[in-house]
Amino acid sequence: MPLMLIAAMATASVAQAAQRTVQLPENGVTTKPIQNNVNANSLILASSLNRICQPNARWMRLGFKQLQLSPYDSLTLVSSEGDRVTFEGNQWNNRAFNTRALRGACVDIQPSFGNPASDFKLESYQYSSQALDATSVVVAGAGDICDSSGTVCQGTSDLIVSISPTAVFTAGDSVYESGTLSEYQTNYDPKWGRFKNLTSPAPGNHDYNTSGASGYFDYFNGVGVQTGPAGDRSKGYYSWDVGDWHFIALNTMSGNAVANAQITWLKGDLAANTKPCTAAYFHHPLMSIGNYSGGYSTTQPIWDALYAAKADLVLNGHDHNYQRYAKLNANQQAATDGMREILVGTGGRAFYSFTTTDPNVEASDDGTHGVLKLTLTSTGYTGDFVPSDGNMFTDHFTGTCNVKSGNPPPTGPVAGFSFATNQLTANFTNSSTDSGGTITAYSWNFGDGASATTASPSHTYAAAGTFNVSLTVTDNNGASNTKSQSVTVASSGGSTQLLGNTGFETGTATPWTATSGVVSNDSSESPHTGSWFAWLDGYGSTHTDTLSQQVVIPSGKTSATLSYYLHIDTAETSQTAADTLKVQVLSTSGSVLTTLATYSNVNAAAGYTQHTADLSAYIGKTVVIKFTGTENSSKQTSFVLDDVTLTVQ
Repeated sequence: MPLMLIAAMATASVAQAAQRTVQLPENGVTTKPIQNNVNANSLILASSLNRICQPNARWMRLGFKQLQLSPYDSLTLVSSEGDRVTFEGNQWNNRAFNTRALRGACVDIQPSFGNPASDFKLESYQYSSQALDATSVVVAGAGDICDSSGTVCQGTSDLIVSISPTAVFTAGDSVYESGTLSEYQTNYDPKWGRFKNLTSPAPGNHDYNTSGASGYFDYFNGVGVQTGPAGDRSKGYYSWDVGDWHFIALNTMSGNAVANAQITWLKGDLAANTKPCTAAYFHHPLMSIGNYSGGYSTTQPIWDALYAAKADLVLNGHDHNYQRYAKLNANQQAATDGMREILVGTGGRAFYSFTTTDPNVEASDDGTHGVLKLTLTSTGYTGDFVPSDGNMFTDHFTGTCNVKSGNPPPTGPVAGFSFATNQLTANFTNSSTDSGGTITAYSWNFGDGASATTASPSHTYAAAGTFNVSLTVTDNNGASNTKSQSVTVASSGGSTQLLGNTGFETGTATPWTATSGVVSNDSSESPHTGSWFAWLDGYGSTHTDTLSQQVVIPSGKTSATLSYYLHIDTAETSQTAADTLKVQVLSTSGSVLTTLATYSNVNAAAGYTQHTADLSAYIGKTVVIKFTGTENSSKQTSFVLDDVTLTVQ
């Protein structure tokens, strides 16, 4: 199954976003585009619950091309593991951005729009099969880097290459003496220019020794180019995301008029930040014990805005040494929710000695060149000062993100239930959870028109069959979540259905064994009943998908019947069987006992067709029911299965 997407939201009326926050993924993370095939307004009218899924994903991160919210309107995202984000206000208007990572293989999208001007558009999503807590990304950098000698910054650039980070920052004065384009091309480019495509710079005072820092902007953006990796050349400040971190590059050489505009921009950028962790970097430090003892009070408004937004790290240069401070509030007092300043002016320029002391300094050195390596997760950071020059000084520190520790994102309810059947009666056991509130309401739909509002009801059906049962739970915060499963009941004559997850409505394969991506609810195919199905092949390239389940067919029965609904569509035009689906019975050792049926692209037809097979020969045995789809390198053929049952009597 090539694409796992239930609903993608789009509107033709939404204009292109004016601001885009670049999102860099962690290693091993996949980014997928979303096909724009559903209008957001019609989506709201059609359903209050819309979902994007990626089978086997441990977490997902949605990319918005546009989000336009009018007063009193909101958009809520709820993941299948209960992570919840609600967007309210106009701070995201005219912005393209990615959300924080949401744990689970699905994300429900719940718009609450009363104003027709409210709208949104999704363009992509990122996901990983690795647990979010185990997913990390590396960022490295330094300030005060390359002069005409080039020897030392060659060594620090070698460190960056060996670290192999996803992103690189520079904390100002990347080149000396005057920041001309010629100096960048001669002194900087052969060394730190080796990873220019990874670098997000901040300007320093030496860059402005050339009017308007034109050499700096010409090098990073392109000669005469207004906007690029260094931001707009009239501003020099911008932001970007990497993993679940938001990085902000600021310009402390901007002057008073632009500085006021920069603080206004900074507050707006922080308000629109969707990440749980934040770092800012700029050239001039607020605090220093070196040549610029006492730091620069002109950066106080930056600290005020960052601390109010619960930022985590402040990275600086200018003083040519290394200083790491304790977590401090905006008044430079120790605080558990404070920010940690790390001054890393050690990229290659000659050292400045320390001139004073400060009890808030946790580690310092004024004789070692090196770079700062940050290993970042969705909940915190690990920092290492990596030395060059053969020196022995190192530093290692860790921290937890302030939003995570002081104000964790609320989680909503997660619906869940199990059931047992006795002839026509199904007994349901609620297993819903809610770590962010208390479940206050249960709403059951038994799939036959009947309903219930108790936590663990029983229901007797009028006739045998397979029914799509759903449970919706709502908590004291008004958050809700829905779980659906197929439930099969037998007639009073004593028939029993043996297979588990017959309609794949759990959203996972279990207890089936399937190749990756087979269990699906992608909108490109339709289920027979419910929302989920098994989609084998459909890639248009050489591929094999399998779906199997081991089952005990009990002794004493007189009949055993396998039933399944199959839909086949194909792009093949030949009447030759190029792509096939085999239905087989295997022993527990994997030997083929019999091939019940073989289908191919020649059998393609609209809709589903029910097929049955007699398995009475296997009464009293343990066997494996297996479906194998095999596709060649020509055009695609999709074999779509649903409502697979094995009934004995």
